[in-house]
Amino acid sequence: MSRRRTVVAVLGVPGLLLCLGAGCGGDTSSSPTTSPGPAALVLGAPPQAACADQRELALTHTPIVVGAWDGRPFRVDIVRNFPDFVTDADLEQLLAPIDRLADQIEAQLGYRIIEMGDLVDVPAGAPAGWDQDYERYWRNGLLVSEPGELLAFYLNDDNEAWGGEGSMMSAHLCCGTTSYNKRALGLAWTGDDPCCQGDANQYTREGEAITHEVFHLLGFKHYFDQHELIGVQMSPGGLDRPWETGSRIFHATWTDIENLRCIFPEGG
Repeated sequence: MSRRRTVVAVLGVPGLLLCLGAGCGGDTSSSPTTSPGPAALVLGAPPQAACADQRELALTHTPIVVGAWDGRPFRVDIVRNFPDFVTDADLEQLLAPIDRLADQIEAQLGYRIIEMGDLVDVPAGAPAGWDQDYERYWRNGLLVSEPGELLAFYLNDDNEAWGGEGSMMSAHLCCGTTSYNKRALGLAWTGDDPCCQGDANQYTREGEAITHEVFHLLGFKHYFDQHELIGVQMSPGGLDRPWETGSRIFHATWTDIENLRCIFPEGG
């Protein structure tokens, strides 16, 4: 899968299932353990794992985001630059998985690392066509996440020359942002509800793919990525290619969230 400091994911399907009790996650690595932390409050929770080099790996992968951690949760906002038929209600539905993930993280760790934000307007002074081509977006330097914020927007780009041909969403490490890509969504998002209706939209129903992309921004790489790409590995079969294990949805496993604790320690 090609990339150029933009992490691109081949994305999956709908319906993130919160897993807050015994048997949660299915990915409980045998790393050394310490005394139980907040996670022990969840019935059947594995003991808290000892941290190794997760924060250093994540800082190398996404310094603009990881380096901004001050103990307050990152707010995930969506920019209102989508096609006209996409309503605010649709965009709020695309944000809903962030709320569920935030609750899952808090249930395991005892504190929040992300939270669902708001719908925001395109910044004043944005040049015409800033979202029509990846190169124009990347070069304008306008739509960059502020400290404490992660932005999602619509990339109206049919050009397959840049990395991640055919991917429905992309994470842009340069800017702390993620995009919904016309190149893969154009047929499904022509005059239709972009969230939930019909087989054409099965891969983006309820926007669950944003879970995968936000983890990229938080310092995670694909588990199959080349060794020289620095970052914390996503759980195979959970956050990364869940269909390989028979799941149809992206979901954070226990180990993914334990790695978040090591990257984003409580209190900053």
